[in-house]
Amino acid sequence: MNRPHDVAAETPSRPRCRLAACAIAVGLIGTTFAGQAVAGCGQYDPGYAPPANWERLDASPGGFLKAGYRPGASGFLRVADDRDPVGAKIVGTWRFTFVSDGTAYPVPIPFGALVDFGTVQWHSDGTEFMISGGRAPSTGDVCMGAWEQTGPHTYTLKHIALAWVGSDSTPPAPAAAFLGPAIIREVVTIDRAGDRYEGSFTIDQYARDEVTLLEHIGGKVTGTRFSAH
Repeated sequence: MNRPHDVAAETPSRPRCRLAACAIAVGLIGTTFAGQAVAGCGQYDPGYAPPANWERLDASPGGFLKAGYRPGASGFLRVADDRDPVGAKIVGTWRFTFVSDGTAYPVPIPFGALVDFGTVQWHSDGTEFMISGGRAPSTGDVCMGAWEQTGPHTYTLKHIALAWVGSDSTPPAPAAAFLGPAIIREVVTIDRAGDRYEGSFTIDQYARDEVTLLEHIGGKVTGTRFSAH
């Protein structure tokens, strides 16, 4: 497999958290991981689930429009205005879920299985910040990335994550070991109300050499806006 041309270049400029590793059925660090697959900010673990109301919409009360003031603008701008040149429709805080499409390899993940959930912020400068609800903070639960708008309602997102194996959260536990970078990509389409998006995601976990692919995960991503109302 060819070396991902942009992994090495992005790593120094985008500090990443110590993210829990993609658990793969190879003899990595002398251990075979069973029943769990983890990559970057994404994780599959049949033992957890998000809260029942995780995808509840935090919409504004009826009769009002979401709007914000931007210095230099002639007035308030609708958050969901398609004409916004800086993608304000996607900008904000969201709840997200990753769900498997059953194509993961070499470690299979069942179709429909929850891979991860959490919160994510899309910023107007084209950067993004994600916190995984499937990872304990001590094992690394923060991702960062960059996005661009590719259509009136469509956006692409790319993360680079530093994955780790092990945990130091419960003594006496062995020290965590760096596994390698993970590249997480999303293509999402937001609805006209600006309160929900959905699309596809992929996670490619590489070894320390940034060449060897250890695990690929694909599936569906959904997001619901978390508002101040």
